[in-house]
Amino acid sequence: MTSHNFSLRQYIDFVSVMTEKEIKTRYKHSILGFLWVVINPLLQMLIIGFVFSIFIKIPNYFLFLLTGFLPWQFFSFSLTKATSSFVSERFLLQKAPFPKEAIPLSIIFANFFHLLVSLTLLGIYLWIFKLFIFPQILILPMVLFWLLIITIGLSLLTASLEVKYRDVGYLIHSVAMLWFYVTPVLYSLDLVPSRFLWLFTINPLTSIFEMIHWSILGTGNVNWNLITINIIAGISIFALGILTYQKQHKFFVDWI
Repeated sequence: MTSHNFSLRQYIDFVSVMTEKEIKTRYKHSILGFLWVVINPLLQMLIIGFVFSIFIKIPNYFLFLLTGFLPWQFFSFSLTKATSSFVSERFLLQKAPFPKEAIPLSIIFANFFHLLVSLTLLGIYLWIFKLFIFPQILILPMVLFWLLIITIGLSLLTASLEVKYRDVGYLIHSVAMLWFYVTPVLYSLDLVPSRFLWLFTINPLTSIFEMIHWSILGTGNVNWNLITINIIAGISIFALGILTYQKQHKFFVDWI
């Protein structure tokens, strides 16, 4: 990351202000405001759930879908918007020196805030109807942090590449749609035919979504071998994103 003579406190304050701006901008002229945090995934849950519940037999399937949609929405929204963030904020980059990574980070942290709000509301529902799984729920913060780290690393990687190669943004939109179907959001891993399991082994999000379902609803497959592979992949993605950004950020203004 870049310092630009920022102290740690100044850096945190700067990113916080950028994140707050991102949150306010998202709902600036919206009548329902933060309600859209819940309305969007609920609508998707109802539409997709109506179709897939015919073929997929999972207890409390609509609730299963919602617990998957919320973190997926965070990941996909963050990745697609952060990828184009340096290019879309080109005028800001040209104005004054500041930690450039604050631009995609503010997008990711704003979406992560929305995710936490959504999960809190979901938690209240589960508590009221005595559907809470304890003590499994205690691992959820660690899993969400894991998802956050992967999102940051991948977003910094794609955003850095997008500045020089504008095709990256189009590629990410296409990949994100395909990625959704090879991630256990609509289904649990134990429903996947064995011949396709290799796809889920190389998917760094597989264990995250399985553990989210397991920690919230008690469904899902906790496979420690798969978790280990996914953790290594996640760390590698994060490191690659940081290194790519560090290597290229000094050329952003020239390339834009």
